[in-house]
Amino acid sequence: MTGTFVTDIEFPEQNFGVLIRSSIQRGRLVDIKQPVLPDGYFMYTATDIPGENKLSAMGTTIPIFAAYDIQYFGEPLGIIVGPDLDIVHELVSEVLIESETLEPLAFGEKFASSQILGKRIITHGDPEAFLSNSSRVFESTSDIGPQDHHYAEPLGTIVRFNKEKLDIHTATQWPFHVRSTVSAVLDLDPEEITVTPTSLGESMDGKLWYPSLLSAQASLAAVLSKQPVKLCFSRQEDFLFSGKSAPVQIRYRTSIAEDGSIDAMSVRILINSGSSGPLIDEIIDRMAVSATGFYAIKAWRVEVFALKTNLPPMGVLLGWGEAQTFFALETHIAQILSDIGASPVEWKILNLIDKGHLTITGSELTENLRFPELFNIVCSESDFPRKHTAYELLNKKRTGYHDGPLRGIAVAIGYQGNGFLGKTYENSAYSVEITIETDGQVHIKTGFHSSAMQQILKKITAEKLGIEEHMISFTGINTDIMSSTGPDTLSSKIIILAPLVDKCCSTIQKQRFRQPLPITVKKTYKSPKNDDWNATALKGKPFISITPAACVIELEMDPILYNTTIRGIWIASDPGKIYNKNAAATTLRKTIPVALSKLLAEHIISKEGRLAPSDSVQYEILSPDVISSMSVSFLDSDETPRGLGSIALNLIPAAYAAALAQITGKQICSIPLDPRYIYEILEITEKSE
Repeated sequence: MTGTFVTDIEFPEQNFGVLIRSSIQRGRLVDIKQPVLPDGYFMYTATDIPGENKLSAMGTTIPIFAAYDIQYFGEPLGIIVGPDLDIVHELVSEVLIESETLEPLAFGEKFASSQILGKRIITHGDPEAFLSNSSRVFESTSDIGPQDHHYAEPLGTIVRFNKEKLDIHTATQWPFHVRSTVSAVLDLDPEEITVTPTSLGESMDGKLWYPSLLSAQASLAAVLSKQPVKLCFSRQEDFLFSGKSAPVQIRYRTSIAEDGSIDAMSVRILINSGSSGPLIDEIIDRMAVSATGFYAIKAWRVEVFALKTNLPPMGVLLGWGEAQTFFALETHIAQILSDIGASPVEWKILNLIDKGHLTITGSELTENLRFPELFNIVCSESDFPRKHTAYELLNKKRTGYHDGPLRGIAVAIGYQGNGFLGKTYENSAYSVEITIETDGQVHIKTGFHSSAMQQILKKITAEKLGIEEHMISFTGINTDIMSSTGPDTLSSKIIILAPLVDKCCSTIQKQRFRQPLPITVKKTYKSPKNDDWNATALKGKPFISITPAACVIELEMDPILYNTTIRGIWIASDPGKIYNKNAAATTLRKTIPVALSKLLAEHIISKEGRLAPSDSVQYEILSPDVISSMSVSFLDSDETPRGLGSIALNLIPAAYAAALAQITGKQICSIPLDPRYIYEILEITEKSE
């Protein structure tokens, strides 16, 4: 049922499930008493789980149902199912929960060692020696709030028995993780479970592990009640309890030499992981290795701490932490350049590493990052050098904020790290199987894809085999018949599956005129032997590939309402070989309004451990007409394809904040932004003057 929403699927005699949730932020569960249940209604808790009461994701675990420790407000304690959803809700409200309350864990500079879920430290040289003896030390602290994913459909799953198998339909980026989780929880053979991915929409990496949790909860109820169970969140429930991107605090201290080079950089990153951090190891590692970007630094120290608090489990948004570090780094650098009066583009080019140099992880860059070419594109299209110089002079000469026009322009650079760090791919198979039939029809078996990805894979196949695209079809709509795959994230489809399709077609092309049809060829991804990565020491080549990019944003601010107008956005990147330029441009363009919405329109407020919907702006996509000009460019390349999905989210917030800082004269250290925040900055600036 790929392409179908979970809410559209109905099974005969299905029950509806509603979760029983904790009413305290932190404490211990003493007792849970079920109400009088009518016939056909059932309640299940942790004591009813026949297998493991946990979900495991990349080394981190969370309970399916809390058995003793309560770690956040709304944590699932059990589930009630029955044929009438309204009655199920009433029964859930009648459950009596006895608990002991404990003091919640706080997030901040001071924390107990017991709060540390993970940490990484990368050092080189003696940065403190530079920082303590330098006359040019710059410091800034950035706070990045949580952000919601918001999907076309809230999280949900539906489960039934079908011919002695457990049949699960859910919108997931990782169907084989759903299968393995349910297998462990119910103590079933994975072959007894079929997972069919439903329509994802734009998941923004919010449907990696949570569908596995819901599916395990619903599957337990379906197996024990011997009836289908449908468990779907309301939009409000999804906002309150689904994973958000983790709030982050990042502090930079940088020493600049007299010639403008970077002597030292000290970085301290604190991640609010909530009650637990599924995928937190990956987030920590990515933030650590991206903390200094590609700047040439003589000595550095990067510390990253993931801290346990009593918020719901915090997870990832597109970029997996890179967006937060690039925001903090690039706004920090922009403020330094403003203070020392350096040209942003010239300074960045002089202080970037390139091919042959060592990265922060000690690996030698084996390819040219081509940043000068990227700068050339965005600068020439935006007229950046002239405008930046002019706006600097105008903003310094004005006597007040009503002495307009108030304009700013800034450039930010960064990259998208493609693929997981560590050994995730070694534990998650990615394979492609292609068959060419006697009538020339071609079937591609490689899991589930977006329509855009299908078009790319079809184009590769058609060109390699010399056939029409209408002769190509895809098979494998569920875990019974699809090739085993890892998570669909971090551009795994374009950087792994597209090359595998290319290799399969090349092999078929060599064989098709030498042996009879049909011919079937299967290829499986293998990590390059020379790309060693030491996850413990954070040494080696961390990514399968990187996509370098540059972004320029020009702003104008209304001095009366403190609203900003985007006069233009220019992005240039090097995504390697592009199979479909229109699809690539669309991928990048559609994430630009999302990035701006995360920056400007979404505000998530938490009060005493509870998300406050009435005080939050949960989700609001900005209209494209707020951007008067938008340009997306790619460098020509024959290198292996690279991802583009998180480029906009990684660079736009930093470029926007730096352009706004040129107007206000103050570094923008917090996101999301709103007119009130800008007003406060301007008022403080005017009073100080």
